[in-house]
Amino acid sequence: MSERDARERDILVAPSEYAYVQDLTKGDIVLYVGPTKISLSNTERIVELRENRFVPVRADDPSFGVSPFVSASSSQYIVLENPVLEGKEARPIRGGNTAVDLAVGRKVVVAGPTMFPLWPGQRARVIDAHPLREDEYLIVRYYDRVPEDPHPIGSELVVRGADVSFYVPRTGLEVVPAEVVPGRWRYVRKATRFPRPGGLHVRVTKQLTADEWHALPAGTYAAGTDVFLADRDGYFFPDENVEVIALVLPVPIAEKEGLYVRDRPTGRIATIMGPANYLCDPTREELVPRVLSPERVKLYGLAHHDPMRAVAVNVPPGFAVLVTGKTKREVVKGPETRILDFDEELTVQRLSTGRPKSDESTLETCFLQVESNKVSDTLSVRTRDHVEVQISVSYRVSFEGQDRQRWFHVKDYVGLLCDHAGSILRAASRTTSIELFQREATEMLRTAILGERRDVEGEGAGPPRRPGRAFTENGMWVYDLEVLDVRILDADVKKLLDGAQRAAIVSDAKRREEERRLSEERLRAEVDREVGDAQILALAKALEVEGARAALEERRAASLVTVERVTRVGAAEAEARALTIERDAEAQSLERRAELGRKTLEAQVAAFEKQMAALAPELISTLTTLGHQKLAAELSLNVGPLAVLGGGSVTEIVEKLLGALPVGAKKTVADVLVHRNGAAIPKST
Repeated sequence: MSERDARERDILVAPSEYAYVQDLTKGDIVLYVGPTKISLSNTERIVELRENRFVPVRADDPSFGVSPFVSASSSQYIVLENPVLEGKEARPIRGGNTAVDLAVGRKVVVAGPTMFPLWPGQRARVIDAHPLREDEYLIVRYYDRVPEDPHPIGSELVVRGADVSFYVPRTGLEVVPAEVVPGRWRYVRKATRFPRPGGLHVRVTKQLTADEWHALPAGTYAAGTDVFLADRDGYFFPDENVEVIALVLPVPIAEKEGLYVRDRPTGRIATIMGPANYLCDPTREELVPRVLSPERVKLYGLAHHDPMRAVAVNVPPGFAVLVTGKTKREVVKGPETRILDFDEELTVQRLSTGRPKSDESTLETCFLQVESNKVSDTLSVRTRDHVEVQISVSYRVSFEGQDRQRWFHVKDYVGLLCDHAGSILRAASRTTSIELFQREATEMLRTAILGERRDVEGEGAGPPRRPGRAFTENGMWVYDLEVLDVRILDADVKKLLDGAQRAAIVSDAKRREEERRLSEERLRAEVDREVGDAQILALAKALEVEGARAALEERRAASLVTVERVTRVGAAEAEARALTIERDAEAQSLERRAELGRKTLEAQVAAFEKQMAALAPELISTLTTLGHQKLAAELSLNVGPLAVLGGGSVTEIVEKLLGALPVGAKKTVADVLVHRNGAAIPKST
């Protein structure tokens, strides 16, 4: 379709629709409001407002410039830009409407429900009203002066859901979007809930005087003041004066853990130890990290170290460490976990190593083994006859004394021990011959270091003990010495000593063999003698047993005779008594039965007499009545034939027959005859 054909075509505008028509000769734009029909002339065209310009509508546009009214429901509002000037008639009518003057650059808020077309040059945006929950809020900005409201343009307010559950702004106010979501704006913001346990770090952005109803404690705050709000419930709603900087949660500290916290005003660093949940006030405090080098981590015996945690040193049982700070020194003996302050460290010892011990290569450690410590060393000594001997020894060491800091006065206690003890052992060896040294090296060396055996005083003290050797320099005490090996370095001397020792061993072995044989012979003779004595003793015991057995048999036979006699006599007496008792019982039983039968018979006779006495009058009367009835019945059957044969009346025959009966019987029979079957018998019959 050509543009000319499009202009000449009639355009229908339905109800609640509108369209813009531009006069090409003057440039005026006319608003057409439906329902109506637009017949375009050659000097008119349909236009639309796009990006602040009126542009012609293409013929292939489906709507062809017809737009629906701007409408809002009761839960919406319209932000109308370029409203009609105040005082102007702005109500469009059906059909064509000439453009009106607009207040360009202004915006008004039109609350729903409403529906209207837009004048040429107006723009409108329909926004859903803002339902708010208690934990939600809106930020509202002043974009224009509001009557009777002192807030300047650009000011912002917070509308809290706790105060307003459904919000529609007034003209001059606009809701600031929180974020842009696909296809629309998001206006509602979530209030910050006070964490419990925990707090909020907030900052005053504008000078503020808080009263008792404000979220901040009452007082005056300058701009830039940081405030920490803790131990509260509910929600925090920021406003134009206060903003939320951060949510502060407590730091959990387990048992045997700690944190370093610096006080901002003083710069002092404190150690907070668990178990606890520590809430750091960010306005006054800050957590301080402590970084340890890998070498320090290894020296402190840590598997790993978190810089944000305090250094916790685990001291095992039998060990001790020296903790040093700027103003203090403390010895910690295990088992214990020591949390170091920020300025504290462990004293490092550098111990001699190798065999023999030397300080050329040292072992660095912070842990001093104060109990059951073992130090091994190898040293060369020379005997009185100038034979060089190499010995390997092991010292057992402990640290004692109340002054524990003295334990750490010597940085290399291993070197001190080996040097001093080695000097003592060399001196003791120079006064002893090689033969005696080889035979008694262990005892001699132990005596040189540990001293002579002494009796221990006190109850339950036990065997004699050696006093040991104490070192006054650092409280070290050597309480035992073990000689591990004694080696003669001169081969010829060693061969001679081995031969002499072998000969001594052979001689000693022969002597022991002879002594063993002599002991065996003595033992065999002693065994034979003891066997003979045992046999004699056994025969005597056998004779005693036989005599005892004969006496026992004799007493057993006498006992059997006595038992048999007592048994028979007792049985006869028991049988006689039982028979007597049985006969007496039978006689008594018969008497009781006879008495019981007599009493039963008397009771039956008395009961029968009472029964018959009670039944006699009634029985006689009943039998008499039954007899009269039987007689009357027989007379009724036979009196008629008798009257015919005798030539008399029935009454006469009856009277004759009844004459011989008793008086009572006569009357009864007559009554029966008269009233039989309910009808009287006439005397004439």
